[in-house]
Amino acid sequence: MRTVEIYTGAYASGKSENAINRAISYIKENKEITLVDLDTVEPAYCMRPLEKTLKDIGINLILQSDYFGLGEAGSYVTNEQINCLKKTTGDIIIDVGYGVTGLDTLDIINDIDLEKNINIFLVVNTAKFETKDVESILEYIEFNNGENQKPWKKITGFVSNTHLGDETTKEDIIRGYKILKEVSNKTSIPIVAISVDEKFKGEFEADKYDNKPVRYLTRLMPKALW
Repeated sequence: MRTVEIYTGAYASGKSENAINRAISYIKENKEITLVDLDTVEPAYCMRPLEKTLKDIGINLILQSDYFGLGEAGSYVTNEQINCLKKTTGDIIIDVGYGVTGLDTLDIINDIDLEKNINIFLVVNTAKFETKDVESILEYIEFNNGENQKPWKKITGFVSNTHLGDETTKEDIIRGYKILKEVSNKTSIPIVAISVDEKFKGEFEADKYDNKPVRYLTRLMPKALW
């Protein structure tokens, strides 16, 4: 049975970076993976500039057709994006853009309600105003869930991704994790991983913190801003 992983979150939460690096980890495990960029809000900051780099790694890609975007007004999508689940082999990772519709963006994908193994991960950066504390994260979860409630459309896990770009410290990462842990305890939604810049390799014993796996990110998205 294939896996469909969906990454969502507020602006600059790191959802795209996490989606890309997760796809890279699948390739390292010799798995077939398709990465879908479903950022309909801000295509000017999307994965298209990374197309050659990601294809050279071996990732199958479904990308925005161009760089045109209208901010919160959104942009058009392609048939390939709408039918991305028609692929019959390999696993799929979908990067969903932030915005007013939240997870309702997923409704454009044909047959998503038929998927048997779908996981929706909310990437949380507590350095961002929208998700700076327990209360704001809880509010953002409600906002991100959208208006069109369906049984499959629910957050199944958190990725703790607190960062301040190049100024990030280990203390920042741990502080953000502790805030998100409070949210996890309140919602019963598990934290599946802590993601950190690869420069922190060796900083976390056995690549874990509080018994949660630490994922090291190779930062590629800074090269995607055209």
